[in-house]
Amino acid sequence: MGRLSEFFSSKNMKRDFSTSLALVLALGIAASISASAWAQSRQEMVTKGADATVDLFTVHKSAVKSNGRPPVLLLHPFGAPCADAYDLPDYSWMDYLSKAGFDTWAIDFKGFARSSHPQASVPVNRAKESVEDVKAVVQEIKRRTGTSKVSLLGWSWGGVVAAMTAIDDANDIDRLVLVGTMHGFVLPMMTDPLARPGEPTVFGPVDVPYQRLDAKLALAHWRMMLKGIEGVASPDAVQKAEALMHRCGNVVEIDGKMLVTRPMGPLQDLFEIWVNRPIFDPTRIKVPTLVLRGDHDIFADAQLAPKIPRAKEVVVPDATHWGPFEKGSRLFWLESEQFLK
Repeated sequence: MGRLSEFFSSKNMKRDFSTSLALVLALGIAASISASAWAQSRQEMVTKGADATVDLFTVHKSAVKSNGRPPVLLLHPFGAPCADAYDLPDYSWMDYLSKAGFDTWAIDFKGFARSSHPQASVPVNRAKESVEDVKAVVQEIKRRTGTSKVSLLGWSWGGVVAAMTAIDDANDIDRLVLVGTMHGFVLPMMTDPLARPGEPTVFGPVDVPYQRLDAKLALAHWRMMLKGIEGVASPDAVQKAEALMHRCGNVVEIDGKMLVTRPMGPLQDLFEIWVNRPIFDPTRIKVPTLVLRGDHDIFADAQLAPKIPRAKEVVVPDATHWGPFEKGSRLFWLESEQFLK
């Protein structure tokens, strides 16, 4: 309860009180709506990346009734490794936003799920590479929709890519939502296993293009963060997230073990971030920005919002890094909707 009490401290109440009551009311209203009421028609297609040889699997859901605001491109986390992270049954952020009047899009990053898997001798798909792919997708969305700008919503490492894109391509970006996003701090529990022996701040697997991880361990950090706040994630949600990981994690069987395969580049980015070597400068973000994070999210940078000029921050109580899959998911959705409008 310590961090929940902190959320309701006078400082945070001043910051968030204007939305707290609305959030609580909306949570009750949204929870009463059946999943089928949100389900919107889904289009799947391939969009070219910055390199024309790279195919990016793309999901599109049209607005039910347009609100006149720019389309939204959603960028997935490393830990929920595909566009379907935003279209999980009963936890579909895409359905919520399309119902709210937004044309919504999501992609599988290069090296993930159904997008191209380049062969390489170094970690595949660092964030700076994905920035170029996202810029190409933004141009394609603009072409298809006739809009002059696109908003970005990025979760976790996807938020890192979204922030870097907003810096590099500010003229094409309307608004930016960063969910559980990292910038620069020290997190040895995550960096020690990846460090070169005897050199804790040097990334070790510099010649490994893809990570292979026991599928049983893929959600271990979520379970760790849930300790002490039992009941936040339903067994159904965890089961659906596990199915998502198997479906989008390019699972292969080796020596009797089921292994999730993901590009190593994002892990190298996260290593740099978690040894406090930031890979982007948040003071250069000039577009309106919302920072969303759970109060039990140890992966997110709690000091990110103050570094971004005029950014708004909302801390969701009793939520982890996987908050969009938890019982408070609709708080994340509602805040993003209000900000993007």
